[in-house]
Amino acid sequence: MRSIIAASCGVLGLIGGCRGGGQQKPVTADSRVAATSNGPSGATNAGGGKAPCRPTGQWTDCAVFERLDQAGLAPRRDSSGAKVELPPLTGAGTRLTLGNSELDVFIYPDAASREKDEARLDHKQYIEASDEPTLRGEATLIRNVNLLAVLHSRSDHQRERVSDALTAGPPTPGSGSAR
Repeated sequence: MRSIIAASCGVLGLIGGCRGGGQQKPVTADSRVAATSNGPSGATNAGGGKAPCRPTGQWTDCAVFERLDQAGLAPRRDSSGAKVELPPLTGAGTRLTLGNSELDVFIYPDAASREKDEARLDHKQYIEASDEPTLRGEATLIRNVNLLAVLHSRSDHQRERVSDALTAGPPTPGSGSAR
């Protein structure tokens, strides 16, 4: 019997389910958050797994990645790691690949900064997520609080899913979105 428990703990230990001697310790939301860092997605917690983003009420790169992942969009970071420049925007963004689509994500300190920078864009080059794509193939502009995202996709379904995931709002403290 002990060998079965030990084997189970070997497997469960990978996900932090067992503690010393094959006895399981309950995992609470507080213990999960305490074991994580506030670093970027991909950081690890004390158990060796990925650390979730702490919800702050503002968008962060890792919160965007997590939200798209939770929506089943399987985001992948651009393998080059290069920052994305989109003149006339003043800051650099991050490129994510979602299937055959690309999403350029720009995070600002606050909504006012995002609105000021967004005003520089030529809005004739973009469409809203609710608009029908035209033959010109404009990119879709998605905005929410301190997030500005540009989706390059002709798929109505993809545009709707990405827009829904990002316009639902950033994870808020106490929302339970940190896993």
